[in-house]
Amino acid sequence: MPIGGKILEAIDEAIRLRDKVLLILSEHSIRSGWVEDEASKAFEEEQKRGQIVLFPLRIDDAVMDTGEAWATKLRARRHIGDFRNWKDHDGYKTSFERVLRDLKRSASTDE
Repeated sequence: MPIGGKILEAIDEAIRLRDKVLLILSEHSIRSGWVEDEASKAFEEEQKRGQIVLFPLRIDDAVMDTGEAWATKLRARRHIGDFRNWKDHDGYKTSFERVLRDLKRSASTDE
């Protein structure tokens, strides 16, 4: 994005142009207004397309513990991929393979 570019417009465009959005959820991202905007835009895009766009992944327990309204809504609507063991090679590999499998599965059901 160029210096001075409009961030919200860039986020909207990026989500519209992508088949899937991986949303990494952490203590820091839960508190971010930008991440909240991205999740909202991805949900809007799902409504337009009639298919799943947003794939949430957590790297800690913040999304499960927070009272943030958008995160509570996300918890209620979606199974959130578990990457809490991302520092462990085998745990990371297992979680990553599951994400790849689910992304492929979703792509084949979208066609």
